[in-house]
Amino acid sequence: MNPDHQMPAMQWQTRGEGESLVLVPGGLTGWLSWIPHAEALFDSRQVTRLQLLSVAAGLADVPLPQGYSAALEVAALGRTIDALDIEQADFAGWSYGAEIALSYAIHNPERVRTLTLIEPPAIWVLRSRRPLSSEELREQEESRALAVADVSEEQLVWFTHFAGFVPPEVDPRALPLWQVWYQHRQSLRMGDTPFRHDDTIEAVRRFEKPVLLLKGEGSKSYYHEIIDILAEEFPNVRVETLPGWHAPHIISIQPFLAMFRHFLTQGS
Repeated sequence: MNPDHQMPAMQWQTRGEGESLVLVPGGLTGWLSWIPHAEALFDSRQVTRLQLLSVAAGLADVPLPQGYSAALEVAALGRTIDALDIEQADFAGWSYGAEIALSYAIHNPERVRTLTLIEPPAIWVLRSRRPLSSEELREQEESRALAVADVSEEQLVWFTHFAGFVPPEVDPRALPLWQVWYQHRQSLRMGDTPFRHDDTIEAVRRFEKPVLLLKGEGSKSYYHEIIDILAEEFPNVRVETLPGWHAPHIISIQPFLAMFRHFLTQGS
């Protein structure tokens, strides 16, 4: 048997007709986060929402695939695009999903029409310029602890602050989204995987397709530093900022959709 047959693919949901748009979600609530965007865009696009392997495993309360890594997610993304017979698409990714989409795109530029990245935690981009700070290394160690056992309520509270979902002074348990976050907490058993992923900045420099990079006001400084570095390295790029901490495309959904539609039209 071809060993490639053992490679996992992502769960997917597709709606609409037209040019393909692929939405890659963040690592906590997964494809739920893209539902309102898909609903707003499927009238003019064939919109496919993907589910990360880590989120699917967390919701099913099963172990992550053997040898799990961000590279495995990238391979699963490619395998899913092939299975769906998508020759070329606009790709948009948020958070961990943006890191996955970034690596897929720079190594498969012929499959990409445009690329939108919302606050990717692509730590390898930082490492291309400088060593990680002591604070960043400490956060990696704390993230690694998420993979040791079931994710606790206390760890979920820590993660919402660490990832920039809520300000440090806010208790996430008092927010309407808390129950959704809590139900998805085992998705975080990926631990420090985003920190450990590596890639090459030279591939970024060779990627000539249109790129939209989005920052969230008030988000982590090194998320913004990653975007600033990518903005210097991508040949065809624009950078925008919207309110919303680490989720500007959700908190500021209408301004984001207007910006996104315009970008897709200009990039097609």
